[in-house]
Amino acid sequence: MKVALVTSRYPSHDGGLERPVRELARGLMRRGASVEVITPECEPRMRRESRLEGVLVRRFPGPDHHNARFPVTAALSEHLRRTAGAFDLVHVHSAHVLLGLAAIRARPRRLVYSPLTPMARLLCWPYGRATRSVVDRAALTICATRADADVLCGACPEAADRVLVVPLGIDAAAIQAAAPFSALSTVVLTVGRLERRKRVDRAIAAMASLPPMFELVVVGDGHARRRLMGHAADLAVSSRVRFAGPVADAELHRWLRTARLVVALSEEEAFGLQVLEGIAAGAWVVASDIPAHREVSHHVGDLGITFVSPEGSPLEVAEAIRHAVAIPAPAPARSLPSWAEVVDRTLALYEELMRRRPTDAARRARHGRPRPLERRDPRDVAVEG
Repeated sequence: MKVALVTSRYPSHDGGLERPVRELARGLMRRGASVEVITPECEPRMRRESRLEGVLVRRFPGPDHHNARFPVTAALSEHLRRTAGAFDLVHVHSAHVLLGLAAIRARPRRLVYSPLTPMARLLCWPYGRATRSVVDRAALTICATRADADVLCGACPEAADRVLVVPLGIDAAAIQAAAPFSALSTVVLTVGRLERRKRVDRAIAAMASLPPMFELVVVGDGHARRRLMGHAADLAVSSRVRFAGPVADAELHRWLRTARLVVALSEEEAFGLQVLEGIAAGAWVVASDIPAHREVSHHVGDLGITFVSPEGSPLEVAEAIRHAVAIPAPAPARSLPSWAEVVDRTLALYEELMRRRPTDAARRARHGRPRPLERRDPRDVAVEG
């Protein structure tokens, strides 16, 4: 099987958007597939073509290396147009629907689409029409949560029989084997891109209502970093807020094992990866009460998780943190979805698509009328975590 994975970012960047594609690429290679990653690239210092862990990675930088709003370059589109037919399928993973449109224009034999951002956002103006077009032309759309799948099926009922759920995974064994850092303070950890919807500002503001023994560690980077640092300074808590920046997985696992508590306060998420990793580490989790977080909490029956309102005040967050640290930390959860399971389930879906004749699949991709999978009810075909 020859697979192209089209993604907006790929390591050496590390984060919630990059990790699923990296794990899928590595897993497919181990199972005998030929994998090529195609990505626009924001770092001109990187090689345009390289092999990472056996995976061929092609990067196509544009004239503006920092313009994340328009990730599709002419060179990337041309490469897709010339090579899409050589792959058995093209799988687009991106928070940018423009990459999906570029893949459609390339007319691959089979197109699979994995949105890596909350579906409600993708269906709003100005992305809604483009998102519907990609979903309509894709042989399969894979959501990470049932909540997102339900939103998509409600907006595009004609595509409901081609929408499935494959939850993301974590490396629970690596997290639990990591050695914690030495820390005299009570570490509160938050992980993710620094942007407004992640609501890291609420975690920072909560520190002003907590005793000096608490320290907030912020792992990740983004355009809101300077604003958040200024927010900490305004509240006179800069000495208790550490911006660790983007870190490799091994260091992230150590922070997870160091943290007494993990906070995940996003207003919206495509999947509750931060909650799941906190559970795996044995830390208490304070999470915003949104569908993605509720869905992953079912793995532990809400044990070890305190939910707060997505719009609540920092005082509510501070009170939840106080309450959580007064309770013994839960034991690390054992029955959690793994990346190996994600790869196996995705590969099984690929193989089902491969059983269709490529010529028919190509025609359906062009005309937007894919044949449904074996079962029509999206709740029946959803893959549970």
